[in-house]
Amino acid sequence: MKRPVEIAVFGSKSFPAFAGADRVAENILLHLPPDESVHYTLYVVRTPGQPKPFDVSPRLRVIPLPAMKGKHSRATSFFLLSALHGVFFLRPNLAHVHDSAFGPFTWILRLFRPRMPILGTFHGNPYERAKWSRFAKWFLRISEAAFINGCTALTTVARAKVAEVQGKSATPITFIPNGVNPNPTIPDTGRPEALGLVSGAYLMFAAGRMDPTKGLHHLLDAYDRLGLDLPLLVAGGFEGHNRDYSETLLKRCRENPHITLLPRLLGQAELFELVAHARLFIFPSEVEAMSMMLLEVISCATPLIASDIPENTEVTGEAYPWLFRNADAADLARVLSLFLTKGAGEETRDLQIRCARDFNWTAIAERYADLYQHLLAP
Repeated sequence: MKRPVEIAVFGSKSFPAFAGADRVAENILLHLPPDESVHYTLYVVRTPGQPKPFDVSPRLRVIPLPAMKGKHSRATSFFLLSALHGVFFLRPNLAHVHDSAFGPFTWILRLFRPRMPILGTFHGNPYERAKWSRFAKWFLRISEAAFINGCTALTTVARAKVAEVQGKSATPITFIPNGVNPNPTIPDTGRPEALGLVSGAYLMFAAGRMDPTKGLHHLLDAYDRLGLDLPLLVAGGFEGHNRDYSETLLKRCRENPHITLLPRLLGQAELFELVAHARLFIFPSEVEAMSMMLLEVISCATPLIASDIPENTEVTGEAYPWLFRNADAADLARVLSLFLTKGAGEETRDLQIRCARDFNWTAIAERYADLYQHLLAP
């Protein structure tokens, strides 16, 4: 019997995914067209709940690997072990890498599997995040250069990245956006009520990590400026890189009796339920590539206010009425006040239809399947 084509997926750290690039990798794998001649292996970080390899389906296997616990060493050790396991044990026919920080390790793949094509996907420019030190940002730029030159082909979820890469490398790069499930499953566990919130009567902000570029401080400034007593739910991880910033945000949230705080990462089911019951979701990010959070809020049919960065208007369209000037708390307050006065109109439903049409995971996964076949062709 002919051995299936083996495609290894590197750079993702969790399955099921919590956020960001991990959720992109997960959705691509779950929406790929059925083809028994292709087998996929996904590397993730080992946890007590996932100590051993397991099969998600006959075509998808997940291999957890250990990682160190340090701020910088966790990803580095995991990437190194996954690259070594791939070349010496799995020996795939193609590698798909989901993080430009994996750049130096693509050269391990190149060294030991020189004929194997490597597809790399950009999920943004990590060195633009304020959470990293100057040295870390320098290293991430070096990693990106290794990533660009180590991969056979590249894709990006940010359209602007295409021109940037084409200006300094001959490696082909294609814009393929992130996606949504047009009709996501929304659980009904009564989670908002358990938090003391009334369905349809609270504002919401959520982020995986409270990096300054996520813009929560702009939202808190606007919220204070308006003196709102409408509850605001703030959810996300405050631990990690920028302790002073996180502690300042936590203090501000805890001192305001109208803010409900969930200082942790939320699983997808809990996140979707809280988003779907919110009156409005506010997305004040200063830096994004193409945010999964933004797309998933839209898929839940929840009204949205967002910053006017190009990566957001790629999703909403520039004519979307509920955009505010990036990093401008006063303009956010103005737009928020206008929304609370007028209420949501047909633009919420129109935006949901637009995203279901233009950012559909099934169509996006088919594009990746075609790209895999092109790279695997003799």
